[in-house]
Amino acid sequence: MRPDTPSSPAVPLPSPALAVRLRGLAWWVRSLALLGALVLVALPPWILLATAGPDDPVSSLYGGGLLELLQGEMTPAVRARLAGVTVLPVAVALAALWQLWALFGAYRRGDVFGPRPLGHMRRFGWAMAALALVEPLSRSLASVAVSLDNPPGQRQLVVTLGSHDYALLMCALVFVAVARVMAEAGRLAAENEGFV
Repeated sequence: MRPDTPSSPAVPLPSPALAVRLRGLAWWVRSLALLGALVLVALPPWILLATAGPDDPVSSLYGGGLLELLQGEMTPAVRARLAGVTVLPVAVALAALWQLWALFGAYRRGDVFGPRPLGHMRRFGWAMAALALVEPLSRSLASVAVSLDNPPGQRQLVVTLGSHDYALLMCALVFVAVARVMAEAGRLAAENEGFV
């Protein structure tokens, strides 16, 4: 099978107009996914190397209240713990971006309804659902990472859940559901085509 053909001969082909629009959109989405991946990979080193001070940029990463938990200076040990805390959400976000990259790569080749793009869409949805669960955990671990050097009784575990966590989870589950519905529609279309 050539790389520029859909992944299955029984899969319906998109209209030429849709294929052209998707090719242009795929270029933009893949460019943004690449840019996002570069920023994510740079995040842990940036935390380690950011300049300390009253306007430490690390505080904006986890919310303004994070540095209020710190009694003392932002030491290299605190930065290393914070960088370590970001590894899991960064890895999950990179996995989601990889699925998005592959999905729009399939769209760029004209494979819209095949099993490959539907699999990428489903895995993107699950990766985003995982990110919706990992981010609150990461914020909680960041509070521990910052306050770990505080005197006994001053260490804190802060658990936060926001409406954006809920919205991210709901949007992720929509992607999973749409992928399943599209797969079933493709299966039914192929079945109906066999009867004709």
